[in-house]
Amino acid sequence: MAEFSMERIFRRGFGGTLDPRGRDDRMQFWIHFALVFGVLFFVQMIAQMGLSFPPIDLSGAAPADPRAAQLAAFQAMQEGMATAAYVALGLQTLAALLLLTATARRLHDRGRSGWWSLILPAAVIATGLDQARRMDAMVAQMPRLIEEMAKSGVPEGPGDIFAFPLKMQASMPGPNWPAIVAGVAMLWLAIELLRAGTAEDNRFGPPPA
Repeated sequence: MAEFSMERIFRRGFGGTLDPRGRDDRMQFWIHFALVFGVLFFVQMIAQMGLSFPPIDLSGAAPADPRAAQLAAFQAMQEGMATAAYVALGLQTLAALLLLTATARRLHDRGRSGWWSLILPAAVIATGLDQARRMDAMVAQMPRLIEEMAKSGVPEGPGDIFAFPLKMQASMPGPNWPAIVAGVAMLWLAIELLRAGTAEDNRFGPPPA
């Protein structure tokens, strides 16, 4: 195993963003992975909170129809969540691209072709688009479902309480096979990235020093 050094991890990880040659061990890869995804995850959380909170009326005036105002705020929050899903997709795709060459070097350490690293951005895009598509569908169905819930009145039992999420689930799109295949491929890639590299020289060079 290569000697642990944060300076080496930064130099090899960020300095090698455009260089897929050579081999990276597990420590090098996963610390670099945490640094890249950690920063972008923090940015994603801030963006999601900003987009998901409904607009606030600073005038202090009471709405003419409080129920309509609450429904409008809820609808705005749902639309913000749909936008946030696309923001998350963009940030996750950026992270996957930044990690592309590091993933190739980690695969080289396993003795595998670096071309398999293309699974990472492909899977992130496929699953992210599926999530955003489902969020769009939920937002599109929300006004109808809210209207039905308003007409039904106060829930009278467990059946009424669980009726809304069940209707929500029924209105969602069906299975997205590209996203499912991408998820399975991503699982295989993650297992490979977690496994130890070859102890001896391979066709990609000597073990990380």
